Amino acid sequence: MSLRILYSSGRIVFIQLILLIGLCALLLRLVYLQVYQDVFLDDQVFTRLDSHYSLLAPRGKILDRNDKVLALDVKGHSVGIDFEKFKYEDQVIIFLSELLKKDPIILSKNLIGRSSGFKEISRNINFQTKEKLKSLKIPGLYFRENLRRSYPEKNITSHVVGLTDIDRRGIQGVELVFHNELLGEEGSFEGIKGSKNTKLEGKRVEAVPGKDIKLTIDINIQSIAYHELNKAVKKYNAQAGSIVVVEPKSGDILGLVNYPSFDPSNRKNFTDMSKLRNRATIDVFEPGSVMKPLAMSAVLESQNLSDSIKINTSPGWIEFEGFKTSDFRDYGTLSLSEIISLSSNVGMVKLCENQDIEHLASYYKKFGIGRYPTSIILPAREGFLPHSSQFTLRDKVSSCYGYGMTLSALQIAQAYSVFANEGNFIELNLFSEHRFIDPIKERVIKKETNEIILNMLVQTVNSKRGTASNARLTDFIVAGKTGTAKESLDEETTYTGTFAGFVPYNNPEYLAVVVLSGLSGEDYSGGKVSAPVFSNIMQQIFLLKDLKI
Repeated sequence: MSLRILYSSGRIVFIQLILLIGLCALLLRLVYLQVYQDVFLDDQVFTRLDSHYSLLAPRGKILDRNDKVLALDVKGHSVGIDFEKFKYEDQVIIFLSELLKKDPIILSKNLIGRSSGFKEISRNINFQTKEKLKSLKIPGLYFRENLRRSYPEKNITSHVVGLTDIDRRGIQGVELVFHNELLGEEGSFEGIKGSKNTKLEGKRVEAVPGKDIKLTIDINIQSIAYHELNKAVKKYNAQAGSIVVVEPKSGDILGLVNYPSFDPSNRKNFTDMSKLRNRATIDVFEPGSVMKPLAMSAVLESQNLSDSIKINTSPGWIEFEGFKTSDFRDYGTLSLSEIISLSSNVGMVKLCENQDIEHLASYYKKFGIGRYPTSIILPAREGFLPHSSQFTLRDKVSSCYGYGMTLSALQIAQAYSVFANEGNFIELNLFSEHRFIDPIKERVIKKETNEIILNMLVQTVNSKRGTASNARLTDFIVAGKTGTAKESLDEETTYTGTFAGFVPYNNPEYLAVVVLSGLSGEDYSGGKVSAPVFSNIMQQIFLLKDLKI
């Protein structure tokens, strides 16, 4: 009996021991799940997050009419710090500041005292710098591939192409206007990493590159215009300048340059923000005598006049509504052609004094004066043309020789394209693939009127006494007109010299407007400073086409 009881008691103890061991194992398992498994899960979550990243979308290229690249994305690298692994040391800061070309004091302030998180310390470093940094084997230093915007033509196309900020967002020119089209769509990758950073699984969505934008600009013509403008500004000590080159039959803008310009690839040197201004489209000014052919067109269409009519301009000045207007000298009696070719202010006053104000204003509008250049898309100004109801008698006659209104170099090019297109307005365009809005095409003046004006423009360049003789070419006949406008500001007087013309006169292939502003030396007239620039540009363009000049 006692042996049975003893055996039974021993069995119970054994079972209890087994249960106790099981309970202990269960408790240990719970502790593991509560502590160690939480750490494991946290690591997995971190790993999953660490392997989730964006795939950058290449921004679209900007191209010239012949697919020459004017702006594109190129691969670069950024360098950053993982502060959990990074150990702050003075010598490390010195190495980093030297290779990254950063102020060591500022760099030190950004890095010292931090023990967690990540921080990008430099963007768009080149491959050589990256490899030098990697060779230092600094703990916590990491690298990422990125994209940066590059502008191969630099200053030459800066005002047309524009630029982006450091994050490749358009902030100027075509880059700004077509930012959304150029942008593209970012891709992504999300996966889980193994112990050796091997992706076990993942989902990849490829980035969609942005759309390319093709311009009407011809980089060869653009380059010619840019270099000639820079030479002219320095030669005549001008403060600024603009050149617009156009293919008049199509309305395509082949060249558009300004001085001063800027290098969009080098933002660190941006100290004068006025350099960013596209003067050819933004800056408006009183044009002076380049307006005379427009006013003459309106006069011819209001009256049945012929070039045989003579106008007495003696004694070389005239007083109208209490204001005195003068010519450079007493030209005596002039024909209508001579009034234009010699640029007689007195002659224009006498022709315009009896003109209907509304008639003149309506013709100016037809030429694009005071009208926003919608097809250009780039930021532009419409200039100033008073409403006919606001025209005084003085305003009426002064408008006939280019005062009392303002317009840009681009608008002068638009107006003169009418004369190059047999009296038809064809809206200028900057985009090669298609126009983004329906272009305006309309007749401005009769073909017969245009022929008369065309002859006047030819005489201005090619007659013995014409004001634009410096615009001549050897083997082609040029048609064009000079303009000189005076500006007084803060007791300082400066001049703007302009030439607008096209060649060959009877079948125009190229039209150009040259504007030099802020002139104060002995040479300031459009005939002396701007006309020769036109000639130089056209000679090089025709040579480019393998035509003999």
